[in-house]
Amino acid sequence: MKINLFENSIYIDNIDCSKINLKNEDFKKTWDSETISSHVFKNKLDENSLNYLVEKIGNLLQDQILKDFKINILNIWQNNYNQGDFQEKHIHPQSHFSFVIYKKVNESKTVFYNPNEKLIASFYPFDLISKTSFFKLSFEPKCRQDQIILFPSYLEHMVKKSDNSTTISGNILITIV
Repeated sequence: MKINLFENSIYIDNIDCSKINLKNEDFKKTWDSETISSHVFKNKLDENSLNYLVEKIGNLLQDQILKDFKINILNIWQNNYNQGDFQEKHIHPQSHFSFVIYKKVNESKTVFYNPNEKLIASFYPFDLISKTSFFKLSFEPKCRQDQIILFPSYLEHMVKKSDNSTTISGNILITIV
């Protein structure tokens, strides 16, 4: 018998980026990586975009949340990655789920880290971990343009050096109704 203990589900699906009309107030270099982002400014979705995104996320989560629920998008922003730009490891605190919409990319550069990465690494030699599939320390989804990835906000992740790409990211709270 196999039991998946403390599973971390992520969701990947296609999305019509032409239906996401995000109005950004401004952009500036943000975080230690100095990624050009609208994160610290006001960003607004029009009503049709908001409804489309909430419906898309709701469809992804409906099998996991077995009660009626409401999705509240806490914040949303756009990141513009120039050649060689990256984003350091981080989480999205004070939200249940986060998402990345790959608006313009050649290939996704997002890397997710096992929440037990440091604990596993403290018990097993790195060469054993890297040569076996017992414990995966990271996961690099192969997302493409016009896709969305939805993940628990506590999952540590980063963006490897990128090549002129644009993503839209955001955080949500779930309310059981």
